[in-house]
Amino acid sequence: MKNLTFISLLFGALMFSTNAFSSELDSSECKSKPIDKERSFTKNLEGVFNGKKLTYSASLKEKILYEKNDASAPLASFFYSEYIVESNENRPIMFVFNGGPGSASLWLHMGVLGPKVVKVPSDASDDGSAPYKIVDNKLSPLSETDMVFIDPVGTGYSRAAGCHEGSEFWGVNEDPKIIAEFIRRWITDSKRWNSPKYILGESYGGIRGPLLVSELRSGDITPIEINGLLMVAPASDYQYLVFHPGNNSPHYGFFPSYAATAYYHGKVDTKKSLEDFYKDSKDFSLNEYGPALLKGSRIADDEKDRLINKFSYFTGLSKRFIEDFNLRIDPSSFRKELLRDEGYSVGRLDSRYKTSDYIAGGQNSDTDVSSEGFMSAYVTAMHTWFAEIGVEMKMLYQSGDSDVYLGWKHPQKWKGNDFGYVNTVPHIARAQRYNKDFKVYVSCGLYDLATPCFTAENFMNDNSVDMSRVVFSEFEAGHMMYNHQPSFDRFLKEVNKFISK
Repeated sequence: MKNLTFISLLFGALMFSTNAFSSELDSSECKSKPIDKERSFTKNLEGVFNGKKLTYSASLKEKILYEKNDASAPLASFFYSEYIVESNENRPIMFVFNGGPGSASLWLHMGVLGPKVVKVPSDASDDGSAPYKIVDNKLSPLSETDMVFIDPVGTGYSRAAGCHEGSEFWGVNEDPKIIAEFIRRWITDSKRWNSPKYILGESYGGIRGPLLVSELRSGDITPIEINGLLMVAPASDYQYLVFHPGNNSPHYGFFPSYAATAYYHGKVDTKKSLEDFYKDSKDFSLNEYGPALLKGSRIADDEKDRLINKFSYFTGLSKRFIEDFNLRIDPSSFRKELLRDEGYSVGRLDSRYKTSDYIAGGQNSDTDVSSEGFMSAYVTAMHTWFAEIGVEMKMLYQSGDSDVYLGWKHPQKWKGNDFGYVNTVPHIARAQRYNKDFKVYVSCGLYDLATPCFTAENFMNDNSVDMSRVVFSEFEAGHMMYNHQPSFDRFLKEVNKFISK
């Protein structure tokens, strides 16, 4: 799960044995020694998912990738969690990853898709301390598809190997190439070339997913068409997410989530339902607020006053505060200001959460209280589940790593041109044009102040995507909408339907 995404908030301690990879060898011999054996842990299990009784294998496995022109020179060690239903060779297969960049796949794995999931409070209260509630996931998509949860290099147990460094794989252009190579290898080794193939990514997965579709279908090795792309709280076009002077796109994209957050915390004076209020905020943002920002200093005083009044109505913020920010309020300032009179800041990944800060004043909150509200439960659940299926590793599972996030290379090339803002949505439109079966599912949470719903709606409509072939679904929840039980149930029903159709 997890951004712009999941963020530099998901930093864990990195501990692994020095003999785990041949990278300990000096440069004169490391290329000459392939890794002897890929590690694998598997347990056969039974379960009932969406009313279907299934026998399946649950595994943590390692796959070593080698240099293109030297089968004895290891490139990277990919670890992945795999769920395969018995005796169905052409069953759909779904490849799953989270975001960050620098996040492992445990958030989607243990939060919503796996056969076991952890339950954190649905009402946006803190998860507290162990023991946490880990339960059977009766709605898991395992009833419809086999699943492979991918941990990119530098996350989970995955690491660079041989003479290579992790930073070689950390970048907008580099990342999809190495993951596409992993997927090709997995399909070949598992003899699953004729299975329907789906890709599901969360947050920065909205960057990785479209690029991966493009890399797989038109790569220079072996083209593979994808049946469907599922994006959860996607960050796919940074123009709509990065608050830079002169870039107004995120301001009118974030605004409806400000309105929904204010409504949730009782800061607006209205008798309308959340659904109607949120719809009105989108209409205002698209038809009045956005065009007014385009005028810049050309806006007339009376129009600016009218906009400030409406901005205040939708968000509960004072007119003075809105005027001081010249109608351009960034999410950090909003999170700190909304409940300042009550002594609280609200969360980033899920603005339903609130907490007091060490210092009530200032412009920034101490932390993202929403991520503090569930991280420990997920990490505990992942290690608990691995122990249940017999995993024995000498290093700890790396849920997230600041080195990956901070070292990520952001330049993006599209047909030879460098982009200022990373934008992968054109790859979705291209896949639609050349694959009649390619379909897209986008889900988002109203209370997400990292990758808000309206930003996704805007960039999906702004890049030549055929929206008649896109399922777009909004939830009364945050970035990880599955932390909210009603949203968890609806999300899985929609994912299962999307795959089974």
